[in-house]
Amino acid sequence: MSRMLGFVSGLSMTPVEALGADLLEEFRNLSHLHADGWGIATAPPIRVATGLSSVADGWPASREISGRSGILYLRFASADSAVSKENLQPFAADGLAFAHNGALAPLSIGASALSFDELHALRGTTDSEVYFALARRDRIDDEPIEESVAGAVALVRSLYPSACLNAMLLDGDDLVVVHSSGTVAPPLAAFSRRGTVGARLPVGHGDDYNLLSTAALRSGARVVATTGVDQTGWTPLANDTVYAFGADGTTRSTPITR
Repeated sequence: MSRMLGFVSGLSMTPVEALGADLLEEFRNLSHLHADGWGIATAPPIRVATGLSSVADGWPASREISGRSGILYLRFASADSAVSKENLQPFAADGLAFAHNGALAPLSIGASALSFDELHALRGTTDSEVYFALARRDRIDDEPIEESVAGAVALVRSLYPSACLNAMLLDGDDLVVVHSSGTVAPPLAAFSRRGTVGARLPVGHGDDYNLLSTAALRSGARVVATTGVDQTGWTPLANDTVYAFGADGTTRSTPITR
């Protein structure tokens, strides 16, 4: 489980420049609950910074790496998923960066769909890395990435009918967003085990936990985010859809068919 925030712009920007200090601070504050690591990826080219230290210690990376697209990530480790450097997202491989909000259980189901080479290329033990391997498997150079990703998500959905498959990818200048929230309930029991319940939960941590919305910012960047930050005036994304937001301001989308 995680909180994710992605952006895309016609200009190369740091996350601070694209998002503004206020939105970035709202997102950073979610690390008090989602406290199992952080990550930032920008593109092109793909550059990734991750850490297990507090976000306050690692957040200077938000002023040091830049790109026309980016993903920010805060981790809340799923049960039995190790808190380790290898399990931090965004992952990067084959010219893509990837982050996922959700839990695919049991992991063995997804792992069994991987080839021998794909399985042994995994660096960590998290279900999200298995999802990433499946998401980039059928990528075809001359096919819009949202179409190949939608096909992969349909496969993962067949393996995990109720799971949240929300994800963000960086592909060149594009921010690719999977909105497929599933029917899984928000992880309130897991939040409670960390002493955060009821009115102490951040906004957007109830039934709307797995929803994604988007907005155009004053900086000229487009942002897409999970709940937990102020999204007044933002536009919800259609469910079971893969979007590709381009740095040129275009938006493409394709449904996830089963």
